[in-house]
Amino acid sequence: MISLPQFGQPARAASLTPRQTARGICVASAAAALGVYLASPFVTLWSVGSALHAHDMTALGQVINWGALDASIKHQTLNGLHLVPTSDDLPEFGESFAATAVSNAVDTTVTQNNLGMLVDQAIPAAVPVSQPNISFASLAAHASVRFARLDQFVAEVPLPGHERETPLRIEMRIQGWRWKITNVEFPTARAPVLQASAAPSNA
Repeated sequence: MISLPQFGQPARAASLTPRQTARGICVASAAAALGVYLASPFVTLWSVGSALHAHDMTALGQVINWGALDASIKHQTLNGLHLVPTSDDLPEFGESFAATAVSNAVDTTVTQNNLGMLVDQAIPAAVPVSQPNISFASLAAHASVRFARLDQFVAEVPLPGHERETPLRIEMRIQGWRWKITNVEFPTARAPVLQASAAPSNA
């Protein structure tokens, strides 16, 4: 038997209390902020791709931390030339002179004014002539991305024609409330994988 509400019986309040409303607003704001945070590095990568496609070096330069990128390229170059000191011993004069020359060359070349030239030199080496229509979106589809820390985002992009090399690694960090490129590691030859066999070899 269904009992109908009697005349004059107070109806249950349909509206939320001020405390419940405030709590809902806080939860919605936190969810929106988290969504913006998670999407922000991808938006930055998209802006980088758009700047490269349009050859807009001014826009591209705005998302680069030049001091950090300069130090990163110096380290890679010196490491490739085996000039990075591995001990506390003072380097020989020749190595010290070469390291200074490399450092000065990077300081002179890796600048906002030379960014267009650097990109023009890097892209043909990264994208083979047989695949001229490769877009940033197609490269991003094969990229591996992750948050290394709350303020650090890493994207590893395998480049066509460099399958036997390490992927292009782009590291970004939050600086001044926006993501900035702080490190770019260019593809290098992969170290050979040595496989040990448990079976005895024939003498």
